Amino acid sequence: MQEKSQGFMNNFTLKMIAVIAMTVDHFGYIFVNPNTSAYLYLRGFGRIAFPIFCFLIVEGFQHTKSPLNYLFRLSVFALLSEVPFDLAFFGTIFDPNHQNVFVTLALGLACLFCLEEMKSRQWFGIFFIILLTISFFIRCDYGIGGVLMICMFYITKDSVWVRIILFGLICYVFFGVSELPALFSLIFIYLYNGKRGTNKMQWFFYCYYPLHLMILYSINTYLID
Repeated sequence: MQEKSQGFMNNFTLKMIAVIAMTVDHFGYIFVNPNTSAYLYLRGFGRIAFPIFCFLIVEGFQHTKSPLNYLFRLSVFALLSEVPFDLAFFGTIFDPNHQNVFVTLALGLACLFCLEEMKSRQWFGIFFIILLTISFFIRCDYGIGGVLMICMFYITKDSVWVRIILFGLICYVFFGVSELPALFSLIFIYLYNGKRGTNKMQWFFYCYYPLHLMILYSINTYLID
C-alpha cells in the first residue's frame, strides 16, 4: 500500500535531505572534536538520515518491479562500500567488526520480502528469523535495530501514532537516548507525498555513499594529517 499523499516532499527530495544529513553526520564524526557542542549539533542533525533511508527502502520495495534486482543492487554496493567505510571510520582496509549501512539496508529489504511472502506462506517466517539473527551477529551499521526499523516502517504504513511509538522504542532500546533526535526524521517522512520525483539521479544515490567516504578519508589522511 502506498503512503498517503499529504505533503510536498517527493522521493527525490527525501533522498537529498537524507544524503545531506548523512554527509553532515560523517563530517562531524571524522573532523570535529567530540567534546564540543559543534560535534553534538552536527551528529544530532545527522540522526535524521538513517530513518529516511529506511523509509525509502520500504517505498522502493513497494514500487519495484523486481525485488530481487533491487536486493542485488544493494548487495553490490554493500561490497563496493566496505573498504571506503572501513578506511573512513576505522583507518583500515577491512574491519571484521563493522559493516557498512548498505549491508543493513539489504538485510532489511530481504526481511520485507519475507514479511510479504508470509501473508500466503507462513513458513517464510523461518527465513525472517534467520535474517534478523544474521543482522545481530555480523555487526552491520545500526545492527538488528536498523533492520527492525525498516520492518517497522513497513508494518506501520497505516498508523502514524503506532509508527511514532515503535520508532521511539527502537531508538531507545537499540541505540540509546543519543539517537532520539532521529525522531525529527518523521516530520520529513510525514510530508512525503507519495510521488517519485526525478529518476535521473538514481545511480548518484548509490554511488554517493562510497565516494563521499573516500573523499572524507582522503582529506583526513592526506590534507589534514
